[in-house]
Formats: sequence, structure tokens, C-alpha cells
Amino acid sequence: MSTTVLCNGVFDIFHYGHLLYLEAASAMGGRLVVAVTRNAHVNKGPTRPMFDEAQRLAIIRSLRCVNDALLSDDSIDALEAVKPDIFAKGRDYIGKMEKRHIDYCKAHGIEIMFTDTPVYSATAIINARFRNG
Repeated sequence: MSTTVLCNGVFDIFHYGHLLYLEAASAMGGRLVVAVTRNAHVNKGPTRPMFDEAQRLAIIRSLRCVNDALLSDDSIDALEAVKPDIFAKGRDYIGKMEKRHIDYCKAHGIEIMFTDTPVYSATAIINARFRNG
């Protein structure tokens, strides 16, 4: 039986950090499923999300390291839909995960693992681009 790994995120302005994160998560198991946050649940600023959920989902689905992708409202929604063996987060979430996500994983026997990839921020990339012209 193959180990299913779940990642989730907005993936607005897909960048190199996203790719490294998803490749590392894929290496944790046999099957990588990625949940893309629906537009209605993105922390909206004046320009976010920059790309519609269908476009963001299409980008994620096109990656070789991704076996399946879906839209979700949040992490709990994704965890309930996929029922993974592993919930993979970037190392920037170490010590910062919401208690309800940790509790859900514990209650359902889902292991939480963290990738060891560089942390990039789409927001910081966007802000730097607009600041510097």
C-alpha cells in the first residue's frame, strides 16, 4: 500500500520555493496530493489572489511530482477529503501550526512532517517587485 502525503496552500504566484517544497513532500511517500486553497478562503489583499483557483489548480496538477490535486477551503477540509498518512508542511510551520490541525492529525493517525527546503514568500516576492518597479 502506498503512503499518501498531503500538502496544502494557496500557490498564488507559483515560485521556486513551492517547487522545492512539493518535491520534498513527494519524496516522503509514494503519492502526493496537493490541496489548493479556494479563492474565497485566501487572505485577500488588494491584489490577492492574483490568479484564480482554477488556474492555480492547473499549475499544481501539471507538476510531475504531484499525483493528484483538489480545491479545498482549508487544511481541515483537505485532511478530511484526502485522509493522508502524512501531512507535510514547510519548515516555516515548525512550532506555528494551528492547534486544531495538530489535534485533527493526532485524532486520525496522520503523521505531521516538515520539509527542509528554503523558505520563500510569494507575498514578499510580489511586494519587492512592486516596490522596486
